[in-house]
Amino acid sequence: MDILSFNIISDFIKKEINEQCGLNLSQTRLLLFFDGNQNQPLTMGNLAQSLNISLSTLSRQLQQNKTKKLINITKSDNDSSKKVNLNNIGVEKMIVLKSTLKQIENQLFNSFAPNDSKFFIKQLTILARKAMF
Repeated sequence: MDILSFNIISDFIKKEINEQCGLNLSQTRLLLFFDGNQNQPLTMGNLAQSLNISLSTLSRQLQQNKTKKLINITKSDNDSSKKVNLNNIGVEKMIVLKSTLKQIENQLFNSFAPNDSKFFIKQLTILARKAMF
């Protein structure tokens, strides 16, 4: 297998997400993360840790104008921490993103038999998790 194929597929996915949803990779990760945790507010420190990025990187990402329109940042009454979650616009955008991702998945796997695509996706997920750690 040509390893560069993964890069080509990755670029295709990022391009489709950007064209159809107007999202960059960091915004996509943020929306998918909050979708996975039922949009529960998290402190910025916990969110950065969950996304496996530094707090300064998260702060820069959250300051992007497009990202600001998708999130709520609430200051704690008890200390200097701030909690983050998606606002209504972010939740709506996340629904569009999930629909777009399903379309992309269908495009990528339309020639696979149903069980073959499930197996392939499972294997990719395992590889991705190994690569993260």
